[in-house]
Amino acid sequence: MDLKRILFDVSDHIATITINRPERLNATDDLARTELGWAWGRVRDDPDIRVAIITGAGDRAFSVGQDIKATAANGIRNKVPGSRLYHGVWKPVICALNGMAVGGALHQVADSDLIIAAEHAELIDTHLQVGNVFALEPAVLLRRMPLSMVMQLGLMTKDGRITASRAHEIGLVNEVVPAERLQDRAREIASAITKLSPATVQASIKAMWTSLDVGLHAAHDVAYRYVLQHQMTHPDYREGMVAFAEKREPRWVVE
Repeated sequence: MDLKRILFDVSDHIATITINRPERLNATDDLARTELGWAWGRVRDDPDIRVAIITGAGDRAFSVGQDIKATAANGIRNKVPGSRLYHGVWKPVICALNGMAVGGALHQVADSDLIIAAEHAELIDTHLQVGNVFALEPAVLLRRMPLSMVMQLGLMTKDGRITASRAHEIGLVNEVVPAERLQDRAREIASAITKLSPATVQASIKAMWTSLDVGLHAAHDVAYRYVLQHQMTHPDYREGMVAFAEKREPRWVVE
């Protein structure tokens, strides 16, 4: 695909997706959402990719979400959110939050498995300010942070911004690092994950996200189903234990 809105790179089993419109603070228009959908499909379907990193170009913004000027002029044709959950990606996703994440960009943040933020990064929502319903992003954010903080984001708009340090305090962000260390740190974590069994990692991530859709007892049943299926059908289950006993590196199956 001839990419014009994002950068896509794969090396050492790690895919890096960069929203690449720094002159527009990485705002996403129809073309950007189409390209992000393509990128997530590639991450999902390429067996060489074991981990993905999502980030933005430059140091001011991860993304300011929907390109309001383009939408005001042309409307929206592609209404599919360009985030991993909508494209069925169960490989680990790390968000390298390099600046402000605004509005629809909160999808990419909330849908990630791990969030590493630069010290100056912040979360802002402006849906209500531009006459849009603040609902899709909270659907996931409410599973990761307190209701009061989600209400703050939505109702207080720009005054309700949440800094990287505050997001770390409430458990949304995993680590806060100096801006110059952000990409290296995200890649260090991704590299460590690539050493794990790809099948086991994906089954674990899918089980955890799926369990959020149900109550506690049903979540236990969902989790047990994934565990049992993996133990009964996948060779990595035995390989991991044998490798540990033999004190050697495991030889994981790549599918």
